[in-house]
Amino acid sequence: MGANTAEAAVPDSIHELTDRLTASYANLLTAAIVRDVVRDCYQPLSNARIPTYVPILVEHSSRAKLRQLTRRSDPTVLLREHSGGMRGHSMTRAYRRVRVALTRSR
Repeated sequence: MGANTAEAAVPDSIHELTDRLTASYANLLTAAIVRDVVRDCYQPLSNARIPTYVPILVEHSSRAKLRQLTRRSDPTVLLREHSGGMRGHSMTRAYRRVRVALTRSR
């Protein structure tokens, strides 16, 4: 019951955004990764007093994060990590680790 309640709280526009981004990044990232990125971008804006621009802001930040994830030298590492049991792990933390690793390698 808890998962359905949380899922119902997400507006249809965010579900549609998730579907669009999943289709856009189908060749590069799994649907679970795209869903986690969108959820992480939506979470801080979920209680906005004026929700008019929330979907646009979520789309912008999600696309930026997904672009950075796909620019990795080997994005399949993230796919393997995610499918290997990181289900409860926050994608934001994974994203930060990737960003730190990329910064150090330059």
